[in-house]
Amino acid sequence: MEDQERQKKLEAGKAKLAEYRQRKADADGQKKSKKKKKGAGAQSTGHMQSEEHGQSQGEKKTGSAADPPATEFTFSRTLRSGETVKHDETYTIEEEDLPVSGSQSEHEAKGSQVRLQIMEDELAAKQQAMEKLSRELEETRAAFGTEGLQQDFEAAINQRDGIITQLTANLQQARKEKDDIMREFLEMTEQSQKLQIQFQQLQAGESLRNSSHSNTAADLLQARAQITGLQQQVLQRDTQLRAYLEQVDEQRWEERKKSHLSKG
Repeated sequence: MEDQERQKKLEAGKAKLAEYRQRKADADGQKKSKKKKKGAGAQSTGHMQSEEHGQSQGEKKTGSAADPPATEFTFSRTLRSGETVKHDETYTIEEEDLPVSGSQSEHEAKGSQVRLQIMEDELAAKQQAMEKLSRELEETRAAFGTEGLQQDFEAAINQRDGIITQLTANLQQARKEKDDIMREFLEMTEQSQKLQIQFQQLQAGESLRNSSHSNTAADLLQARAQITGLQQQVLQRDTQLRAYLEQVDEQRWEERKKSHLSKG
C-alpha cells in the first residue's frame, strides 16, 4: 500500500515538473515573439521610437522581474490514524533564467536542464525525508498505541505508585508481625523461666523434706509427679515456640516470594 502511494506521489511530482517545463517553453516562445514584434515596430517608426520602445521594453523587464512566475509543489501523506502530513515547496523562476537572445539559448537551455535536474533531486530527497518521517511517526504510534504517549506515561506512573504503595503496606505488615512474634517470644520465655523457678523450688522442698525425714512416701510421689508435670509443660512450651517460629519463617518466605513475583 505504501509503495503504491509513493509511486502515485512520484508520478504527481513528474507531472508537476512536466507542467513546469511546458510553462517555461511557453514563456520562451512568448518572449521570442515579443522580440520579433518589437524589432518590426522599431524599423517602421524610426530611431526615436526605437529608443522609446527600448525604454518601454526595459520597464517591462523590470516589472516582470519584480513579479517572477512561481511553481508550487504540495506533498501530502495520510497516516493510518487519519492524520494528514503536508509539505509545500515553491520554486521561483527568475527572469534571468529564461533565454534572452539566440546566441545564449543553447547555453541557457543546458543550464535550465541542470537546474531542472537539481530540482528533481531536491524533490526526490524531500519526498524520501517525508516518507521517513511518516514511517517513524507510524512506528511510534504503533509502539505506544492509539491512546497516546501521555496516557501511557501516566499509566506507568500510576502502576509504579501502586507497586510502591503495596510494598510499603507489606513492609509495615511484616514489621507488625515481627513485633508480635517478639512479644510472644518474650512471654513464652518469661513463662519458661517461671516454670524453671517453680521446678527449682520443688527440688529444694524435696531436698528439705528428705533431709528432715518428715516427708511421707505419698508426698514424695506427689512431688515427683509435680516435677514431671512441670518438665512436660516446659517441653511442651518449647515445642510450641519452635513450631510458631517455623510458621513465621514460612510466612516470611511466602511474602518475599509474592513480592518478588509482583516486581517481576
